[in-house]
Amino acid sequence: MSNDNRTPRGADALSVLANEHRIEILRVLADADEPLAFSDLRKSIGMDDTGRFNYHLMKLCGRFVRTTDSGYELGHAGERVVLAAAGLDPDGVKALAEQATTDDKECPVCGEEDCGRVIHVHFSGT
Repeated sequence: MSNDNRTPRGADALSVLANEHRIEILRVLADADEPLAFSDLRKSIGMDDTGRFNYHLMKLCGRFVRTTDSGYELGHAGERVVLAAAGLDPDGVKALAEQATTDDKECPVCGEEDCGRVIHVHFSGT
């Protein structure tokens, strides 16, 4: 079976997370009760350089962070990354997975009912 460019896309998705500022952005969003405005999020992680902060935030948007009318919030994949980074015990992960699928009945990433995966990495041939 050939590799046909699947690994680079998956590696790109994971390489986005290989930065302490981006992980901190995800943690701050995980702790927030509501979407955060750009300036509030930037101040929360303690980064003074607006351009540098925007660069890191934009790397997360789409895959791990959602943009709303109210600001920025964790996407489903972002929630899973925060859980994995926190090193939750399996019972905690299972409880959160059950909570996340209770409302939707299916995983928003893979579409499976009662999906208990902590992290999804999808490789597409297209």
